[in-house]
Amino acid sequence: MPKPCRSLLANTIISLRPFESIAELNTKLGQGKKKAGPAGISPRLFEECTAIFQGYGAVDDILEDCEKIGASLRAAIASWTLVSSHDKGKAREDAMPEEDDGALSLRLISNLNDRRPRDFLASQPSLLSESVQLKDYQLLGVNWLNLLYRRNLSCILADEMGLGKTIQVISFFAYLKEQGHQGPHLVVVPSSTLENWCREFARFAPSISVQTYYAGKEERPLLRQTLLDTQLCNNKSGEGWEVLITTYNLAQGDDRDRKFFRKTNWDCCVFDEGHVLKNFQSQRYQSLLKFGSRWRLLLTGTPLQNNLQELVSLMNFILPHQFADSLESLRAVFKAKGDSKVTLLAQERVSRAKKMMTPFVLRRRKDQVLKDLPNKTERIEWCEMTTLQRSIYNDALQRSRKTIIEADKEVGESSQTNGLSKNSKKPKANNKEKNKGHMENSANVLMDLRKAAAHPMLFRTRFTDSILSSMTKQLLKEPDFKKRGAMFELVKEDMSVMTDAELQVFCATYKSTRKYLQNEDCFLEAGKVKVLLDLLARYKHESRKVLIFSQFTQILDILQAVLRYKQIHHLVLTGSTPVDVRQTLVDEFTEDESIAIFLLSTKAGGMGINLTAASVVIMFDQDFNPHNDKQAQDRAYRIGQKRDVEVVKLISKGTIEEDMLRLGQTKLALDEAVAGDTDEKESAPEREMKTSLLHVLRQQLEKQEGTNTNEA
Repeated sequence: MPKPCRSLLANTIISLRPFESIAELNTKLGQGKKKAGPAGISPRLFEECTAIFQGYGAVDDILEDCEKIGASLRAAIASWTLVSSHDKGKAREDAMPEEDDGALSLRLISNLNDRRPRDFLASQPSLLSESVQLKDYQLLGVNWLNLLYRRNLSCILADEMGLGKTIQVISFFAYLKEQGHQGPHLVVVPSSTLENWCREFARFAPSISVQTYYAGKEERPLLRQTLLDTQLCNNKSGEGWEVLITTYNLAQGDDRDRKFFRKTNWDCCVFDEGHVLKNFQSQRYQSLLKFGSRWRLLLTGTPLQNNLQELVSLMNFILPHQFADSLESLRAVFKAKGDSKVTLLAQERVSRAKKMMTPFVLRRRKDQVLKDLPNKTERIEWCEMTTLQRSIYNDALQRSRKTIIEADKEVGESSQTNGLSKNSKKPKANNKEKNKGHMENSANVLMDLRKAAAHPMLFRTRFTDSILSSMTKQLLKEPDFKKRGAMFELVKEDMSVMTDAELQVFCATYKSTRKYLQNEDCFLEAGKVKVLLDLLARYKHESRKVLIFSQFTQILDILQAVLRYKQIHHLVLTGSTPVDVRQTLVDEFTEDESIAIFLLSTKAGGMGINLTAASVVIMFDQDFNPHNDKQAQDRAYRIGQKRDVEVVKLISKGTIEEDMLRLGQTKLALDEAVAGDTDEKESAPEREMKTSLLHVLRQQLEKQEGTNTNEA
């Protein structure tokens, strides 16, 4: 196991001390050789260790520079108000940093200093629509943005979701226009929020000219040329666009897209949902980092996590000039893998990194600034699985036994020589690739258990092999299959990997296979669906609109079938919903009283859209990162909500969902990761959650194995 291995390695090195010089150290450890030296220590150990400590030194130098900048910013912010003896404690409370969040918290405008800076906005910009009234904390946010903009210091606006980050950005642009700064500005957003951003600009600051960079591949060359020709700063007629809005997908699109964005001299670049830029090794990060801009602003509703790599990645993105010369040293730090129980050294740097970031990050929470916001309650609805569902879950659990226990055993054996190599003629097998394969198999196990806990139609039990054979015979008579000379074995094989839900839809495609359709109520045979329908009936009686989130589009397909069967009017938004249709769906849900249900994928519908027409949020399943679920819930719980919001989590009893819920509630997945490599496709919280779930599952299987042995 990992910890004993490290102890063995450390004891071996200790036994070789003292080292009078680096040369002697290298000789004793066998450093510089292709294979392990006499002590059995793997090559390059000392060099890698040295690189790590040099990296920590680079971090310290950067932190020291940023702390000096921070002190200057704090002094400027302090000059905005006069603090009387009566208000002293309150003002200090409103301006104090949030230690856990690593951010400032500016909330109230009171007792303004007559000698405050001339560029302090005591009232909102005049270019804002008359119908707009900024709240105190939002006006302070605009002042904070202006302060850092004037000092050429990029920053992160991290207000909790639902507090109006969009209107603060638009107000800031309105103020810049009043001061003669007319762009060009770039706003990069998730696809689901593109139309909403355009609408908010038109609503809050119609005098700002806005264009979008969003079109098909064939139309984009003409669009690029048109945009270059009509920039306000390049147009002698005094007309043209000032703000360009695009999506992350197009901003990092093909070479011509990226070249267009790089060749434009942007005044401000705003990145909505900026936490997607926490991995400096990702292609997205590297592409967007090359955009030339005077000033950058990241918007995020998620608090900063205790992850040194993510913290420094974000700081490097907004302040690249301070970090550019030290990136190689920083990479050495990030290559160092450790236990989930991190070292004191890394913990100290996380704490200092957050302290360093505080002046560059502004975060307010709802409970701090929205005293009139309705209540939000969260509760669990425990769901009993159906007999078929329990059988499928138990089968999946048994299949997982061999995968989990044997994979863990092999990983443990391979790690026994982690950093300590045996003197053998043949090199060891590629343990890294083997362990990667085990992790993929383990991830599949977790997915099967999650699917079984959700709905039995995500497996193939109703459409037996015999039924598939009969269906195949019928399909081979269809013109489509005759034309391409389809073979019996291949057609059946293709269907054999489909789920019951997919096969039910497929059967309806051809007239000859419709006789194999299952009864329409087959989609109702799941514990969660039964509970869900009871809840929907109650909320209908209370005239409440409901959002239903799921991680899986197949689940949403099943829920659509359920709602159609029950003749319940609803809408659906997933990642495949066209961008230009998404806001229309939101408007329809908001305005049409006959539509009470909105099905959304947690990823596509969980960020950047306003759904305050709903006062109930049902989480059909859970994300590996609990914060993503909270972000989805806050689509309803935000400014503009008039009713108390109820969040309901559907959890299948006696399943892996209980473990996910417990781990999420303790925030284990969010708090433990501090240093180590980052997988571009998977965040640290997700990896931590999966690792923890596998550990829990392994314990359960071993306990069950012991019980069975005793009974025998």
